[in-house]
Amino acid sequence: MFKKLAAGIGFGIVLAVNPIAIGENNSSNYRTNLLDKSTKKAIDVSKISIGDIKLGMKEKGIFKKLGKPKSRTTKYDDICYGSYITTWKYDGLEIEGLSSSNNSSKSEVHQITASSSRYPTENGVKVGDRISTAQKSSSTFSSTINSENNLLAYPNDAYGGLVFSLNKQRRIREIRLLAASC
Repeated sequence: MFKKLAAGIGFGIVLAVNPIAIGENNSSNYRTNLLDKSTKKAIDVSKISIGDIKLGMKEKGIFKKLGKPKSRTTKYDDICYGSYITTWKYDGLEIEGLSSSNNSSKSEVHQITASSSRYPTENGVKVGDRISTAQKSSSTFSSTINSENNLLAYPNDAYGGLVFSLNKQRRIREIRLLAASC
């Protein structure tokens, strides 16, 4: 009886600690093992900026840093966020903000996407840099590399984070900062 109980407890620990055992994240890129004693933490997206724009900024702060955008749109999203999404578009930069009203000046930035080297992160990482530049600048944070989709991701605890999309030469082609995902 104790042998069966011990085996059951052991199997339960494997399932609780290792999601691969139950089929989650079992792609060839997912690297987890029971003995990993990493001290790396999830990234704090509130301390990151792209092109001097930070998550949580309002329209007035964006305009002060970047000037008026090429375009600005506001639409209601009832599928994911249940709020109004304002999108400010600049050459090589797209910023999205969320608000409970249709007033874009009340929107708070929740996502920033850069596709131009003119908008580096606060650590100087920019589009066109090698993947190693991004890895060195954020080496204290936990990360995942998805080589199937050419992504280097530094997730936060709210299913957001900092994501670098890479080209075939392993250079950054896009940088995305996201507060949280729905």
